[in-house]
Amino acid sequence: MNYYISALLLAIIPLVVTGPSVRVTAAEPAPAVASLTGPTMGTTYHIKYWGAGVDSPPKVKGAIDRLLAEFDRQMSTYRDDSELSLFNKSPAGEWFPVSHDTARVVEESLRYFRDTDGVLDVTVPPLLRLWNFGGDAKQSEAPSPPSEEQILKAQALVGSQRLQMRLDPPALKKELDGVEVDLSSIAPGYAVDLIIERLQALGFANAMVEIGGEVRAVGARPDGGPWRIGVEKVDATDGTLARVVPLDNLALSTAGDYRNYRTADGQRFTHIIDPRIGQALPYRGASVTVIAATCTEADALDTPLLIMGPGAGYQWCVKRHVAAFFQVRNDDGKVTERATPRFNELAPAPTPVLAKETP
Repeated sequence: MNYYISALLLAIIPLVVTGPSVRVTAAEPAPAVASLTGPTMGTTYHIKYWGAGVDSPPKVKGAIDRLLAEFDRQMSTYRDDSELSLFNKSPAGEWFPVSHDTARVVEESLRYFRDTDGVLDVTVPPLLRLWNFGGDAKQSEAPSPPSEEQILKAQALVGSQRLQMRLDPPALKKELDGVEVDLSSIAPGYAVDLIIERLQALGFANAMVEIGGEVRAVGARPDGGPWRIGVEKVDATDGTLARVVPLDNLALSTAGDYRNYRTADGQRFTHIIDPRIGQALPYRGASVTVIAATCTEADALDTPLLIMGPGAGYQWCVKRHVAAFFQVRNDDGKVTERATPRFNELAPAPTPVLAKETP
């Protein structure tokens, strides 16, 4: 998830969500728009909605909170009693019953594992622990980078090809004891999609939902315009925006490496692991923003594209018509921006404003 992002919605009611890469704020207050917020998944959710639904905001919030509580019970890696945590402790070679939603998220993760040639890999927990990231990381420690031998040992348990799923009845199975699953790179986006579906079922056809920086919008604002999301410059200290994205029934997610890193042996390593080589990415000051039809897709792609980088990642996107926006800090400290053609179609770059010549 997403990955310590924020979002600034240029919408209806003032709202600020902290984080590295995207902000959400508002223009004019409009009584017709309801606004909800609350804690979830170690972060917060922010929702704006309006439409023909008759349920009161407290009733809608109750429905959303129940949905998210069930989602947490299914896929949290911080709860020992979640479906995912229990599966991670289960023996290999046996089908482990899970909910339909957990099986669906794993199914989607396996699809993106294949599509990205293994860059998105939800079986990465052994490597996260090795690099002192993840839910059980010791924040105060500054260890040396792991040895090649340690990395190879951890990699023996990493690889989504060792993971199977089925939908009827929903269940998961692992090939080796010790294989674990962490869905934080895709589950928040799926949760956003579920909330959008719930709001639409309640009669609210116009909504913006954000969880920890994963955003999806449907319908429009009361003024008829699209919901808008500002993508922050990675080197900005004042909230300067690189792009403003109109979300017309679309979703957006950003992955960045510059808010969560460790220093080891004088080097800075980020929380983003390349599962193909077992290495934590060195700190670069980079981000990738993805626009997609669903938040599940946007959430699933932003981190793999960050790992691929603005060269290989850009070409991967162009070949598949993916809307992505790369920002990378160069060795000289300057930031290079690179948007795919599809991203420019959906969020055109602003026209430069030339200063008036002094007579």
